Amino acid sequence: MAKGNDKKVVKEARALLLSTLGNLLESHRERKFTYSQRAKPLPRRLFCARNQRDPAIVAAIETGRFLSLNFSHLRNYLATTYGRNDAEFTESARKVYDGLKELEEFLKEL
Repeated sequence: MAKGNDKKVVKEARALLLSTLGNLLESHRERKFTYSQRAKPLPRRLFCARNQRDPAIVAAIETGRFLSLNFSHLRNYLATTYGRNDAEFTESARKVYDGLKELEEFLKEL
């Protein structure tokens, strides 16, 4: 393959990874936050209202567009949905976030 094609494949794989991570986060939220009377997931709007989260930020995270946000937004979302905000969990999430952001810059230099 030519160099341009290789870069394109890597960019598409990155986009797929972002989309898949967003889907994973959304499905976890839907499993964990349900109506109390039945096992039906709360809509995003109701989840945001009950947990004092900005719907636009939650939508960006769950659709794989979280790299355009600050890490603090992602950390707050993860703390809400996973109920964890310890240093090890935060550091691991930070490494993934920074690595995905750096990949785009790295491809420009190749």
